Amino acid sequence: MSATTRLVVFDSPIGWIGISHCDLVVQRVRIGHSSEEEVCAKFRISQLGPSDPNRQELALIKTFERYFDGQAVNFLSMKIANEDMTEFQKSVVAACRRIPFGDTISYGGLAAQVGRSGAARAVGTVMRKNAFPIIVPCHRVVAASGLGGFTGPQGVSTKVTLQAVEKAGVAS
Repeated sequence: MSATTRLVVFDSPIGWIGISHCDLVVQRVRIGHSSEEEVCAKFRISQLGPSDPNRQELALIKTFERYFDGQAVNFLSMKIANEDMTEFQKSVVAACRRIPFGDTISYGGLAAQVGRSGAARAVGTVMRKNAFPIIVPCHRVVAASGLGGFTGPQGVSTKVTLQAVEKAGVAS
């Protein structure tokens, strides 16, 4: 029996979020969309239809709700589909996932952590292609000269919002 890919869609303070998973191994996360329909279109399905999230999916949604309430959620326990990544990409993603809630690091700093000093641009490319925003907190990685970029419907403003959520959580 083959596993089925499921899609969980929910609203959040940064817009609608969609998470596709197969046996709770996250395949893709899409954030910041204006509607449930827009998220479904990004996943190339016409509509979500009647949704009965299972217990694990409800727990996943609750985890994101706690995150947006400013709680230091540990997403490290969530498995991500990384089999198509190179060893360098896997190392960057793993190091990014260990950046503490509310902290930031430069692209160059993250490159140094994975033993590739001078590879800041390559780290930036890995972050730009991040298929798991929030779970792989690319919003915590910044340019040496400022914020850097962010791939998503609202661009850098989403990065700023996510950093603000975390800073408020750390301050409380």
